[in-house]
Amino acid sequence: MSALGLGSVLLFVWVLLWDTFQVANLVTGVIVVAVVLWFVPGPRFEFRRPNIRPVHTLRFLARVLWDLARANAVVAREVITLDSGVNTGIVAVPIPDASPGLLTLVASVLSLSPGTMPIEVTDEPSAIYIHVLHLGDVEAKRREVQHLAAMAVRAFGTRDAVAALDPALRLDAETSVTSDDGESPR
Repeated sequence: MSALGLGSVLLFVWVLLWDTFQVANLVTGVIVVAVVLWFVPGPRFEFRRPNIRPVHTLRFLARVLWDLARANAVVAREVITLDSGVNTGIVAVPIPDASPGLLTLVASVLSLSPGTMPIEVTDEPSAIYIHVLHLGDVEAKRREVQHLAAMAVRAFGTRDAVAALDPALRLDAETSVTSDDGESPR
């Protein structure tokens, strides 16, 4: 996305936030956008068409809804019972080779669920640190979050990210290369 495109989007959002279209709002919006673009050294991202795989997206959404329902039931039970079963803890969940978008998506989904709250997201190494209200097995919680991240990659990731995720797909991609004599090895 070019600076002009980003500036246009920012100006549009600025005018929407003021809820009325006035010349003063437009002029101050242009000034604010100019200052923002001055300090931002060019667009740090390139817009690309998102990869959406419908079947995997539905699986991901079903998993998120199931996790939300289950977490709400656990927290509701905790609220209405006299006996407290709270065992809090902080778990570091490494998510190897995760893009910033994937980390953001997984952290956002985790923040929706009662009983888990992302408290830090790191880029190098890519990991999410989450506070868990009902912590039992630390490794099981790590696997659960990593499985959620893998489902997000399958639903929205690039072809390379999906191939890196699934060793069988990676092996299939490697064997589809032609041999020295021009024949396919299959």
